[in-house]
Amino acid sequence: MHDLGTTLVAVGTPPGRGGIGCLRLSGSEAEPIARRLFLPARQPAGVTGDGPRFGRFVDRAGRPIDHGFLVVFPAGRSYTGEASAELWSHGSPAVLAELVATAIAAGARPAGPGEFTYRALRNGRLDLPRAEAIRDLIEARTAYQARVAFSQAEGALSRRLAPLRGLLEDCLARGEAAIEFVDEGETRQREGAIADAVRQARSECCELLAAFETGRVVRNGAVVTITGQPNVGKSSIFNRLLGRDRSIVAELPGTTRDTVAEDLDIAGIPARLVDTAGLRETTDPVETEGVRRAQVARREADVTVLVLDGSRPLGALETSVIEEARTDGGRTILVRNKSDLVRQDWSGSRIETIEVSAWTGDGLPKLREAIAHRLRGSGILEDPILTNARHAEAVLGAETALARAAGGIDEGFSDEVILEDLKLALQHLDEITGDFTTEDLLDRIFSSFCIGK
Repeated sequence: MHDLGTTLVAVGTPPGRGGIGCLRLSGSEAEPIARRLFLPARQPAGVTGDGPRFGRFVDRAGRPIDHGFLVVFPAGRSYTGEASAELWSHGSPAVLAELVATAIAAGARPAGPGEFTYRALRNGRLDLPRAEAIRDLIEARTAYQARVAFSQAEGALSRRLAPLRGLLEDCLARGEAAIEFVDEGETRQREGAIADAVRQARSECCELLAAFETGRVVRNGAVVTITGQPNVGKSSIFNRLLGRDRSIVAELPGTTRDTVAEDLDIAGIPARLVDTAGLRETTDPVETEGVRRAQVARREADVTVLVLDGSRPLGALETSVIEEARTDGGRTILVRNKSDLVRQDWSGSRIETIEVSAWTGDGLPKLREAIAHRLRGSGILEDPILTNARHAEAVLGAETALARAAGGIDEGFSDEVILEDLKLALQHLDEITGDFTTEDLLDRIFSSFCIGK
């Protein structure tokens, strides 16, 4: 995968038929190979410059197979940083496959997953977080998700880490100079300088980590499970949130006997909404399995919507689930359905609920807001900086090393020992940017990209 001396070829558009197809070539022979696949048409009068050229594309036997445009990018002005070319044909899989085969016959090599982006990284066009953000941008399922990924592709994380890395580098340089030239007055540091740097660096790491949970949900999406006893209106609320009838709704209890899941956009976060079987005691083997799956879905959800029937007293099982919810860190939203009917007096239950009517739709906007609040937090929403678990793990490693350094300072350890922990913290941060990494790690990262990017 990492032979940078070859010329790569791959289809850059998604599989299947479409109005436009794109063949990408990158490497020293990109333009010569592209021109072997292309017969230019006569330029119209007045058209000059190095922009797209219209013409016909030919197969391995030199026979015309399609027409379209050739675009050439000189080295230093392409996505990969090296000489590149693109052929814009119609989006026929047969045409694109033949053009790939023709390019390979002319000396190109099929690109692996993410290999164009890997070359952009190696040629200094991108750093590692920006390269990973390109993948996230391609895979974005909501406009908000795409905006966050684009911000990171523009270098948001790298800019956020730069002052932190600079702080540690400066502290290390000054500390090592003071150790190396102990007799030189100008190299001496003020009392507590290292401790102050460690304290500030830890604070910045903790700030990044505190926002990661929101970032994780934005990047990976969330699971929202609707649960409750039979016939409380779970499926009706499920359909209301989706905006269409997906789950079967009937007055007969136990209509939903298995989990039903659909995707939706909740305030920009891609969510998997899961309707579950009613929580109840049963001897029916099919219903028992449905109840078991409902319990699993509730435990694995980022947010659980517990639907209660507001027209009847709370049952023993509902009371038990509500008590469990008090210790789940606020992941459960209690919904009192059937607000259009006569309300049962729950004044002694000491619970806070959202009043809704699945029949009329009253309260559903408030429920959506509550789910979004659980997923994205409160206050003014800022685009999360830390969204990737690999990055969070590296920041946690840096914070752990800094915590050990702080402990060493309190214990009176020498500066030499403290600086070793600072070096380790910096090394963890460099794993994010790619300044300290291994080919095995790069292989794992770029193997998750699509071919052609």
